[in-house]
Amino acid sequence: MTAQQRLVLTRADARRLLVRYHFRPASLAAIIQRLGTIQFDPLAPVGTNPDLVLQSRVAGYRWGEWQRAAYQQRMLVDGWDKQASLIQPEAWWAQAPFHRHFAQRWRHRGVDIESAEARALIDEVEHRGPATSLELGDQQSDPALRGSWYGPKRSRHLLKALWDSGRLMTHHRVNGRHAYDLPDRVLPEGAMQGDASEDDALQRLVVRRVQAAGLLRPTADAAVWFLPCKRDERNRIVAKALAEGELIELDVAGERYWASPDALATLENGAESSDPARDEVRFLAPLDPLMWDRGAVARLFGFDYVWEVYKPQDQRRWGYYVLPVLWGDRFIARFDARCQQGTLTILAWHWEPDIDRSRLPEGLIEALQRAARDFLDYLGAERVVLPRGLGREGRRAWQRAGR
Repeated sequence: MTAQQRLVLTRADARRLLVRYHFRPASLAAIIQRLGTIQFDPLAPVGTNPDLVLQSRVAGYRWGEWQRAAYQQRMLVDGWDKQASLIQPEAWWAQAPFHRHFAQRWRHRGVDIESAEARALIDEVEHRGPATSLELGDQQSDPALRGSWYGPKRSRHLLKALWDSGRLMTHHRVNGRHAYDLPDRVLPEGAMQGDASEDDALQRLVVRRVQAAGLLRPTADAAVWFLPCKRDERNRIVAKALAEGELIELDVAGERYWASPDALATLENGAESSDPARDEVRFLAPLDPLMWDRGAVARLFGFDYVWEVYKPQDQRRWGYYVLPVLWGDRFIARFDARCQQGTLTILAWHWEPDIDRSRLPEGLIEALQRAARDFLDYLGAERVVLPRGLGREGRRAWQRAGR
């Protein structure tokens, strides 16, 4: 498709598309279907990333409910997308390119998933049932592995290699640790189909990446586009997806984007005045799929977001675990918070420069109060501690939400 053939959108169109696509009301199952993948991160000062992604979209969602959806209902399984993620089990077949990629990468590190040691671990899981790295293998430390990301135990490295290559899966978690099991005891029947081609699998991965984001630039950061193939191959796969109608190419203010048909269709569904997402405030996850392409967020929304969780404390401008605050199709603030023992402590709140905290725009106070009330309910928090910087009206909204 040439540049002349691309559908042209304004930035306002793109913002409206993204907000409608991501935040139109739906059930938990429908949101999982809509996104296709949710990035996993274990940090949980106000819930994990999956919690935060879901609470911003699913009415009445409560902290930790994703684990029931994943480990009891099997609506999600642990897998790999742009990073460790929760994916739909029926798409497990498309993980094959990732599995081959990681098996080769582990071999280059001296860990062979075809070794007798690896087969012994798989046999142990088969006979024992789901178990964590604390229960499997010989638990011996290898001096050569001290200081590594996965610790000094060789068995833990091997278990991770077997997980990365699809030989083992996560049956459930125990205090955050994977309880490993065999794939055919975790996946529903038919999810391990082996007749799909490499191109079919890669196309599913590429389309899902765009599907999760709603809109995605081909030039987004490498971390956003991490795939088990080179960029030229990705572009070839995208060309096929475009030709088959699985993706649509757009021009947004002179820049190329890819979109899913479902995302684009939201622009045609209803008038702006009846848009249920139009006037609501939402607290977003740092790794929300809407936030993946931070360059696009800056271009479309004028919101410059940096996640500073891995920066040294003295280099942070905003805080440790900072959540963006969206009002309609406008980012208005960001805040750093912790929730412990029923108390939500907001450590810092930063309004955007175009927000006058002494006189908030019409409708924002009420929308913020609703969002704050829902957020406290999601966390199960009974008390909120507020920082300076909120302003009188913002402070009042949070205080009323906490009553």
